[in-house]
Amino acid sequence: METIDVFGDILTLLSIVLPILYFIGFARNGKTYKCFTLYLIYIAIIQIIAFVYVSKKIDNTFLFHYYFMGQFLFLSLFYYLLLKKWWIYVLSSILFVGLLLYYFVNPSIVNEYHTYGVTTTQTVIVVYALAYYYKSLTGKAYMLLINTGVLIYLMVSVLFFASNNLLIELEVSKDTQKYIGLFNEVSYLVFLILIFIEWYRNFRMKTTTVL
Repeated sequence: METIDVFGDILTLLSIVLPILYFIGFARNGKTYKCFTLYLIYIAIIQIIAFVYVSKKIDNTFLFHYYFMGQFLFLSLFYYLLLKKWWIYVLSSILFVGLLLYYFVNPSIVNEYHTYGVTTTQTVIVVYALAYYYKSLTGKAYMLLINTGVLIYLMVSVLFFASNNLLIELEVSKDTQKYIGLFNEVSYLVFLILIFIEWYRNFRMKTTTVL
């Protein structure tokens, strides 16, 4: 088995373990915590289905759309709860509805990687993360490690998907593209590690939070 495949399996395992850890404190924490926990559960389900499809050598490209659309919904709600800004609700709603209409008009896109959709939604989440960093300068920060992880992972991911079409046009070899993709997966690993550290430091056996 290739090193890249092993690394992918590790990421899948961590994606399954983390929602279990966060779910332990689900009842005693507030809406923001619950929202992020549901995000982790959703991603874990997608990862498990994708793993099964890969093990059976079945194309799982369509799951990519469920992944980034679900990620956008949950993280938009997460930052709406953190920032309490009406414009997050409006911007996310308009973008989500726009993407749904695009899928309705172009149903065949589900069999392809919709790079414009993922880069747009992830860029918007990066803006939310930066806005929360700004807010944290003037008050107590909540889940700041998670916010850092979101920022690192999605900034790298945006660059990766934005350059994907260019790599194809330049006829970059599949092996090279695979290793460039590994850099994106490393950033996701950093994200998962920061999520774990956040849980260990602040939610492992802590008192109830209401945020």
